[in-house]
Amino acid sequence: MTEFNPQPGDRCHWILWSDVEPCTVVKRTAKTVTVRLDKAELAKPPVMVPGGFAAICLDPGTHEISEDPNGRLLTFSLRGNGRWKGKGAAARGLGDELRAGWRKFRDEGF
Repeated sequence: MTEFNPQPGDRCHWILWSDVEPCTVVKRTAKTVTVRLDKAELAKPPVMVPGGFAAICLDPGTHEISEDPNGRLLTFSLRGNGRWKGKGAAARGLGDELRAGWRKFRDEGF
């Protein structure tokens, strides 16, 4: 069970399997939270070498994140296990989950 209790203005991230997108909470009800996707510009490119599925990432690089007032809105619902899952998403499995902290990660191995 998660302790994440998102409130308007909180910075968080949306997990999409292995990729992660930064977002900001814009609205909250007892069982739903609406977030706005934010911008993430590549500041330092990843270091890749051949191997694995497509490549092996030795250093994921870094991103500069900023709020995007025109970003896409997404809605998440609070599940019985305490996790915030994308509205309409399966209750189990990885991905489509909202968590605390402003992060960006792109899995360059795919």
